[in-house]
Amino acid sequence: MLKQLVCGALFLATLVQGTIFERPCRTDVAVVQDFQVDQYLGLWYDLEHYEASFEQNTDCVTAEYSRYADGSIRVFNSAVRLTDGLLYAVDGLALLSYPEAEVLEAKLNVSFYGAPNDESNYWILDTDYENYSIVWSCEPIGEERSLEYYWLLSRTPALPEDEELREKIEILKEQNGIIDDELIITEHFAEG
Repeated sequence: MLKQLVCGALFLATLVQGTIFERPCRTDVAVVQDFQVDQYLGLWYDLEHYEASFEQNTDCVTAEYSRYADGSIRVFNSAVRLTDGLLYAVDGLALLSYPEAEVLEAKLNVSFYGAPNDESNYWILDTDYENYSIVWSCEPIGEERSLEYYWLLSRTPALPEDEELREKIEILKEQNGIIDDELIITEHFAEG
């Protein structure tokens, strides 16, 4: 029976493919304080990310954030599937994780397909709202392992040619334990 449970758990782990680390979720991760939601809205291009099952075999990945009539945040993700060249898109919902906090933190509860979500699973570690955003999420797998997600987002299909900005992003990634060896680079093809 134990062998069947272990095999079943391993099978499920392959279905929920993300980047698994042999470390617990970090608790010392800082996020943007005094988060300006309306400045964050709009189109973002995924430049690099950790492996995630919902982004496998895709390029031209974007996320567009806008407001629903009730004030919640619409998350519209799209990508081109490399297997057939078709556009894949999904609509989601984002809510502030702690909307009543005295200082609004950049922590969101994001869900797709109408599923409820009471987990704070989209943390914006840093953004200047105009050029880049560093997003991270972590789900514990027991006490000593974690399933982590990371995205470097940009307002344009490539970061600006700004060495200071690029250096800042590299420092932030290092400070937050983002491992370059695990990154998937997203291509954005020219239109036309």
